[in-house]
Amino acid sequence: MMEGLTANSADMEAHIDDYEILHTIGEGTFAKVKLARHILTGTQVAVKVIKKRRQSSSTFQERFREVCNMKALNHPNIVKLLGVIDTEETLFLVMEYLSGGDMFSYLVNHGRMTEAEARGPFQQLVSALQHCHQRGIVHRDLKPPNLLFDSNMNLKLTDFGFSNKSAPQSPPG
Repeated sequence: MMEGLTANSADMEAHIDDYEILHTIGEGTFAKVKLARHILTGTQVAVKVIKKRRQSSSTFQERFREVCNMKALNHPNIVKLLGVIDTEETLFLVMEYLSGGDMFSYLVNHGRMTEAEARGPFQQLVSALQHCHQRGIVHRDLKPPNLLFDSNMNLKLTDFGFSNKSAPQSPPG
């Protein structure tokens, strides 16, 4: 976990640790996702902001499971968890930022994909899911908004908030 939160509560929305918060890029039932920039390197990241006081104990356990499951995964088609900042009131998940938007927005803006267009993203999704299942992690929330694209239109699976552990699956063969 990252330590040394430098912001006070009034300044929390502007700076978190070594990150400057730029603006909200997504919002879900349990959290907001903010675009942030590392103050020293200028690297853009996505920060999932989870207010602890709004969480029931079971919901907060799900967030803890999300962190554990994301830390166990290292795959080119799964969004990387870069760090966790834990304060008294808020949990911040610092993740890689993907500038290509999500599958839902892509389909709304461009219409349905041809088979040739869908082949690459579908293969990348299957590869990501296989990686998860081999490690005993089930995503449990597959939907177009949870499929993000990087600047080269490579698909990455995100939002492991509903994920759970199961028995690891061995590859067929």
